[in-house]
Amino acid sequence: MSITSIFKILVYASIIVWLFPPIRQFKKSNFYFFLILALMDPIALIYFEIFKSTISFNYYLVCNYFLLVSILWNSIKSEIKYSLIVGGLFYIILLYTINFSTNDHLLIAIIIQIIILLVFLKIFIVEYAINSKLNIFYLALVFYILTIISKFLIVLIGFADATAFFIITTIAQIFFGLFFSVSRENKLGKTV
Repeated sequence: MSITSIFKILVYASIIVWLFPPIRQFKKSNFYFFLILALMDPIALIYFEIFKSTISFNYYLVCNYFLLVSILWNSIKSEIKYSLIVGGLFYIILLYTINFSTNDHLLIAIIIQIIILLVFLKIFIVEYAINSKLNIFYLALVFYILTIISKFLIVLIGFADATAFFIITTIAQIFFGLFFSVSRENKLGKTV
């Protein structure tokens, strides 16, 4: 089996698996986070099928911004929400008007993912401090975000064996997708 075939299988498997977490997370605090994750790749694939071209990396940067907003939205004041919307519009305009290099795009994506990681890490630590119990759901989210950051870093630094690393991390992300398809956070912070 060729590397291309393995990539295709992994991409389609990942897309299919990641369609289920938003269903399981429906009406939970991270529902929109999982919904955005579930829709990102199918939209990019549909774009590719229609236009026979890969979608701009700006699309992924906008999606990353929406991922960040989705996890912050319920915990911020109304005044800050307006700033987030205006800042987001400014951010999107900048992405599409300034000609960023690939490394700039990767750095922006890494920064956004690190902020998301810090938010989930904070929730995990606070849950542990309050309940003295490990919240496996948020621990899994932390490790999932770490796989995303590591993929971006590998591309940014030009790691020699990026293909093998991509395959391994994509398989790990499929398992995370399966975990989030069957597990969700309840009110006590445990997973059910």
